Amino acid sequence: MDKTKITLEPAGRSASVFKDVKDLLKSRELLFALLGRELAGKYKGSVLGLGWTLIRPLIMLFIYAVVVGQFLGASRSVEKFAIFIFVGLLFWNLLSDSISSGSVSMTINGSLLKKVWFPREILPLTSFAVATVHFLVQILVLILGFAVFNSWPSPGNLLYLIPITLIVFPVAFGFSLIFSVLNVRFRDTQFIVDVGLLLLFWSSPILYPWTFAHQYLASLPFGNVLQQIYLLNPFGLITMAAQQALWAPINSEAGKVYQFFDSPFSTRLWLSVLASWVFLYIAQRIFARLAGTVVVDL
Repeated sequence: MDKTKITLEPAGRSASVFKDVKDLLKSRELLFALLGRELAGKYKGSVLGLGWTLIRPLIMLFIYAVVVGQFLGASRSVEKFAIFIFVGLLFWNLLSDSISSGSVSMTINGSLLKKVWFPREILPLTSFAVATVHFLVQILVLILGFAVFNSWPSPGNLLYLIPITLIVFPVAFGFSLIFSVLNVRFRDTQFIVDVGLLLLFWSSPILYPWTFAHQYLASLPFGNVLQQIYLLNPFGLITMAAQQALWAPINSEAGKVYQFFDSPFSTRLWLSVLASWVFLYIAQRIFARLAGTVVVDL
């Protein structure tokens, strides 16, 4: 069959989600090749290479720990405030970097899309893979922080990393799929994504415990409703679960007040896992419907 026809044919007309996944799995060599190209291109000629991925979070950690923790006094109410912040930043960077770069993955690879056919999902998936590599490198800084502060998480709390992982991937990949294909038609999408991520950052309990927002919202009219809306934010739930997994003082008497999930198998947490994968399925169907005319739109 003519490759050009496959490229221009709307995927939603003939492709099923099972066929899309099968094609995606067959393209893993291409995924690794694109991942290598992205990392090599980003750090080409750099002395530190991947080491640069540590500089930005370390600077952010220093600023937030000093300005928010010391100047504004947050560290007086939150023990090991530097680790508390870094845990949130770690997962935030994974999500935001994946979605931000994923939203422009189709447009910046327009020449490649015009030359050869391959599952279009590979491009936003590559963005997630690059963000994951950076995340794994930054984990080393967190481990160093555990050692410096002698504040190691409880092995039992590490079980929270299971549902966190099952939420992070579908949320990051799902948003990347939708925004990447929308950005081909509407170039304002990438700027909307940047603004949206900024709002989500401050509406997620990264720089403050979730109880601060909970108490404030409770004081407003319709406080209970506003609290539930606040807790619908998947970025916030991921942050809270990560803090319970990796922030050691969560098990102390002072830290227990900041606990949200009663166990790694909390109903809300696992419902969020289910909702995330349903969201990914819907996102993939939207992507498949719109991706067929990407080359024409480019």
